[in-house]
Parts: sequence; structure tokens; C-alpha cells
Amino acid sequence: MRTLYRLLRAGMHTALLFVLPWLTGALVGLAFDVQEVEETKNRFATLFSVVVVPLFVLQMAAIAVKIGREVRAQHAAGRRGFGIWVDAIDRHVRILTERGLGMAAVSLGMVVLALAAKWGQFGVLAIAGLGIMYLASTGATLISAFAVRAFDDRVRRGRGAIEREMSPPVVDAGDAVEERFLLTRVPVPPGFRLHIEEDLPARLGGDTRFALDRSVSRAEATVAAPLPRTPRGVYRLGPASIWYEDILGLTRVFVASRACASLRALPRVRPVLFERRPRSHAKAEGPLSILARIATEDHFRTKPYVAGDDLRRVHWKQSINTGQLVVRLPESVPHAPSRIRLVLDTFLPPGFRIAANTDGARLRQGERAVARAPDAMEDVLDLLVDAWIGLAHVLLRRGEAVTLVCAVRDGEGTVLRDIACRRGEERKWRAVGSDASWQNDITLDAVLAKMAASPQGGGKPPSTIVVSAGLWLGETARAPGTSFIVADSASVIPDHTAPQTPLAKRLLFFDYPVGAEDNRLDLKRLLAPRPPPPSVVRANLANATAQAIEQMRVHCAPTLIVRRKGLALVLETP
Repeated sequence: MRTLYRLLRAGMHTALLFVLPWLTGALVGLAFDVQEVEETKNRFATLFSVVVVPLFVLQMAAIAVKIGREVRAQHAAGRRGFGIWVDAIDRHVRILTERGLGMAAVSLGMVVLALAAKWGQFGVLAIAGLGIMYLASTGATLISAFAVRAFDDRVRRGRGAIEREMSPPVVDAGDAVEERFLLTRVPVPPGFRLHIEEDLPARLGGDTRFALDRSVSRAEATVAAPLPRTPRGVYRLGPASIWYEDILGLTRVFVASRACASLRALPRVRPVLFERRPRSHAKAEGPLSILARIATEDHFRTKPYVAGDDLRRVHWKQSINTGQLVVRLPESVPHAPSRIRLVLDTFLPPGFRIAANTDGARLRQGERAVARAPDAMEDVLDLLVDAWIGLAHVLLRRGEAVTLVCAVRDGEGTVLRDIACRRGEERKWRAVGSDASWQNDITLDAVLAKMAASPQGGGKPPSTIVVSAGLWLGETARAPGTSFIVADSASVIPDHTAPQTPLAKRLLFFDYPVGAEDNRLDLKRLLAPRPPPPSVVRANLANATAQAIEQMRVHCAPTLIVRRKGLALVLETP
């Protein structure tokens, strides 16, 4: 169905535009008296054919050249099939912009008025509008057939290039990033502008759009713009679409898809606060609890104080000399770091699986409303990753041996990745946090089973802390030493959303000045169903969190809830 639509759309931009004036006149003749123009019909048809048919033939020849060139390039790249022909036809035939189509519609309206009202001035306006449109489209097609080839030849010979970069390419989430395009002697025909466009991922909050004049044909140029947002994640951008647009804005010619870049936004290390000191359920320390000890008077070493250390071990004189709290470590009881595995649960059960391509569509049977709110689910995952990374940082500073475990996507599949956290390699294991994304392949039970089957080495077996949104924790009982941190997912959903503009107002009023390209009519976005309200999404997530906590109580597994409190994360007892 999509292929048929694209072929019909391509036909509208070529042969049908040349037939529409006659078709419009015939339809008007059925409703109104057009006897006055009947006698000049043959003369007009002759003049129309003499002027327009050569333009149509030239346009078809230029389009055939460009389509053939692209299909040969696709075959050289190893791509075959009918689909590449449809893509090439749709890309090179659709040369009229929204402004050009509007001019064609107004000109046809003038034809209707001229015949219905018998007013010759409307006929002059119709001929002028249609003539400008035919000349602009034919000229753009002919010039682009040679300009695109010149562009490809110059790039192939290394005399011209379009490069793209993010500055810097690796940042902490929320930091400023600038997108840059470096252009070297890019050919631009006279009377045209060079446009670079791409729709950025939704989480980055915008799109890429640059317009350049002919000055880039003679020298090097750099254009840059800041990204609106930089949330946690890995973003692969490109290739950007490169177009030629005439100075009247009536036609647009596709040139190439080039210039790729990548951006990695690392999760920030946020402080983790405990509502109260976690209690141990045995006569030994747990992964989150530290037993109180009586200070000794043995020979001692010192280390910086971290939250949870016994205050009676503070070495006050050395703390004053160094400017920070220092605690004593008795040499008679050497510190034996505990082995702790932090598992990030990124599995989405069927009812919660994100349908990002059908945002706002009607829910299917068994599907939760949150599945139609991909932005909300990404905010929940950000909270999970922040808690996962922040807790690893706290445990590492306490001297524990921490290993991060997470299921991440690798190409077409999902793999289980684990990395040992070491001091001085913080950005390395934070990068795993930026790779984390929701996946549908590896459940939490499968992760824990694979870790239990892996060789443990000598000594005490490692403890496990699972950081999860509680959407699906499985039914099997957990091994001893397994603790859970469940995210309060509903707390990240905002209470209010931007007010929805009524359909009539969106059609009649623009957000930008009259004539701006930002006012382009996007029917798909205009008529798309609205996403579920935040209250419904929040209720789904709160219900999932409550069920997860109840399930952990049944299995007697230690459980804490993580929430945001300003810039910090708070671990609370449910």
C-alpha cells in the first residue's frame, strides 16, 4: 500500500500536473456555461502543446537520467529489487515544494474562476502562475541533472566534501553540544540555495536545518547550531538529506544523503542518599548495610570518610591537617572487600513494549497506556541508569569490588554485558550506562540464571543487587544475598503537559511569521491521535511498582525504593 501511494504521489508531481488544467476546465464545463471559450479551445490547445509538451519531455529526460544514475549506484552497493526503483522515482520526481504546490492550486483556482465568472483577468493570473511553475520545475530538473553529477564528481575526486561532527562527541547528560557541518567547495547552481536537513531523534528535541548560498562553491564554510537537549544515550545521526532549492522556493531537488555523526551522552554520577541506615538481616554485612564496630587502639591505616563509616573511628587531628574527614582502619583486621554485582533490569514485558512508531494510536488488547508514551518510558530508564551508576560509585568508594551487569543491544541482537568497576575508569563503565536501552529478549530470570551458572572463583559468593522498574520480575524465588532496588517510576511523569491546540486553530493560526518554512503543513502530525494523558501513564507505572514490592515481600527479599530528590537519589524503605 505504501508503494502504491508513493507511485501515485510521483505521478501527481509529473504528468498529472500537466493534465490538471484540462481536467479542471472539463469539470467546470459540466457545471457552468463555457460556450464563450469553446471556439478558442483548439487554438489554446495548440499553444499549450507547443509550449508545455517540450517542457514535459525535457523534464522526463532529466528525471530518467537521475533515476538511472541512482539505481546504478544502488546496484554497485549490492542493493537490488523493485524497492530501490520506487525510492529513486519518489525522491527525484517530487520536486515541487509546499509553496510550489500551493501556487499550482491557486492557479487552478484562477482557472475555475475565469471560466465560471467569465472574467479574463483570472485567466491571465492562471496562465502566469502555471507558466512560472512549469518553467521553474523544468529548469530545476535540468540544472540538477548536471549539478548533481558535478557534486558527485567533485566529492569522488576529493575536491569537495561535506563533513559532520558533534563537538564534543562524548559528554555528560545535559551538557551543551554543538552540531557542525564542514563544507569544502560544494557546487551550488546559480539561482539555487543548498539545504541540509534531517529529523533528529525525538529525545534530542529538534531537527537539523541549514540553508547556504553560492558562496560555499568557492571556499570552505562551517555552519553550526546547538542541540536543544542532550539526554543520556547513544545517538547515531545521519545521513543528512542534501537538497537544492530555487530562490523562489517553488522547487527542491534531491542531491545526496551524506554526513553522519554520533553522540554519546554519559549518565551523570548523582549522589545516593539513604533515608535511614539499612539494617542487616544477618550477623554479617550486606551489600547495602555496614555493621557497627567498636573502635580499637591498634596500629592503624587511614582512609577518607564515606557515608556509613563508624564516626568513632574518625582521626580528628589528621582530618584537620588534610581538610577532610579521615577514619582509622585497624591493621589487625584487614579490609576484605565484598564482591557485589549490580544488575540493571531492562526487560519489557509484552504489555509495556514501546510502540514508538504509533505514538497515540489506539491500544491493542492487553497493552498498557504507557506503551504509547515512549518519552515516559525513556525517563523511567534514565532514573534506573542513574541509580545503577550512582550506587556503583558509592560502593566503589566504600572499597567494594563492584561488577555492573546489563543486557544491551548489539547490532541485531541483545547480549549480556558485564564490566568490573575500577577507580580511574569511571567513564568506561558509565559508557555502558549510555548503551542501556529497553529490550524484549533477555528476562531478569535469564540474567540471574546465567550469572549463577558462571564460574564464581574462590571465597565468598558475590551478592547481587537488582535495579529494576518492577514491570516484570519473574516468578522464581531469588537466591540468598539478592536485594532489589525498585524505581518509583510514576514520580518521573510530569503532572502537567502542554495544552493541546484545537484542530481549527492549528489550521488557521501559525506559530511562526507568515511565509516562514516552519509553517509547513504536516497532515500526519496534525491529524495524529493524541498520546495517553500523564495521569493514565502514572497510574500504570504506580500499579506495576506496587505489585513488584508486594512480590518481593512474598519472597522475603530486601527491597528499597529509589526516587529523585533534587539532584540526588534517595533510597527509601517501602
